[in-house]
Order: sequence, then C-alpha cells, then structure tokens
Amino acid sequence: MINFLQKSKLNESKNSLTITYPRTVDIIFGNYPYIDIINNLIIEIKNNLNSNLENYTNVKGKMTDWNYFLKDKNKNFYHFMSYIINQNQSAYPRMFEYFYEKNTILEAWGNKLEKGDSVSAHVHHHYHGILYLTEGSDLELPELNIKIKPSPGNYYIFPPEIVHKVNISESEKTRYSLIFNIMLDSFAYENKLKNGKES
Repeated sequence: MINFLQKSKLNESKNSLTITYPRTVDIIFGNYPYIDIINNLIIEIKNNLNSNLENYTNVKGKMTDWNYFLKDKNKNFYHFMSYIINQNQSAYPRMFEYFYEKNTILEAWGNKLEKGDSVSAHVHHHYHGILYLTEGSDLELPELNIKIKPSPGNYYIFPPEIVHKVNISESEKTRYSLIFNIMLDSFAYENKLKNGKES
C-alpha cells in the first residue's frame, strides 16, 4: 500500500497515482494473487542466498545472484512475468505489448531483509520492478514524497532514475522480495519490423 511521507488533504482519496515532482512519473502497480508461487519464490530465495553478496551492494542484507531468476527460465518468475504482461498490456502498451520482442529483462534476483538490515539510497538506469513476497520494512521514494508498505503479492514497476531506499529495519518480520530490471528497446523492435517488411 502506498502512503505519503508528508500528509496532505489532496492525497487522502487517491486510487491511481501520477506524480509531478518535478517530472511526471507513472508507477505501475497491482497484485499477483498466486500464493503458492509466492511461497515457492520465498523458498527459492531462502535456499539460494549468495554469501559473497551479503552487505556488498546497496542491499545491506542478503540476496541471491543478480540473475538467479533468469537462469534456466525459472518457471515461477516467468509465471509472474506472464501475469503482469497480460494484466497491463492494454493500459501500458509501450512496455507490455510484444514484451519479449521489445524488451530485455536485465536482472532478476531475490532479497532477504531482517531486523537491522537496510537498502542504501540508489537508482536504476532502467525500469525497475519489485514483487513483495512478505510484509516488512517500507520502501521510501524521497523525491516523490511517498513510501510503499510491502504486502505479499503486491508489485510495483518504476521508471528509470527514481531514488529509492529502505531505512534500517526495526521490524521483527523478515522481508522477502523479488527484484527485476527491464530495458525498453522499442526503437530496435520498430526497426526490425520495418526491415522485415522491406525484405
């Protein structure tokens, strides 16, 4: 659930969110309802944490390899991707129509944050998505003046260059999440179509 860092009467009854601060930012979000697959993803993360990456990246906690969920076309991850592509195709055709022809999933990994863990403020240079597998510490987006409270099955996709962080967790709940980065390349796809028609 999205909550505002600073309360304002203008923000009390919103069902969708377009933020201009100082640019317009569209956040794609929804809920992935497959509890069995969410549980499978948690188990996969628990069993595949990479101790060499612990506290080594912006994640001051534990994580899998960057490309763990891309290996061998992980069936749980690709089920989730099929779901969000189908759910969002008509509303966001630029990203989701002909998704695999136009885009590249660059990384897909799992995070585990426990009490005392955090994620340093950082940005991604491509579209950045998160699927929450459990509850836990809030994700803060200071530039947009919002924070997101994790809830199992909730997913969010942000445009590039959005600063985000997780403050040091004071929660007793361990937070599991699946993270992925997507590079949009519709220009290359359009060229491919154009060249295909001409030959």
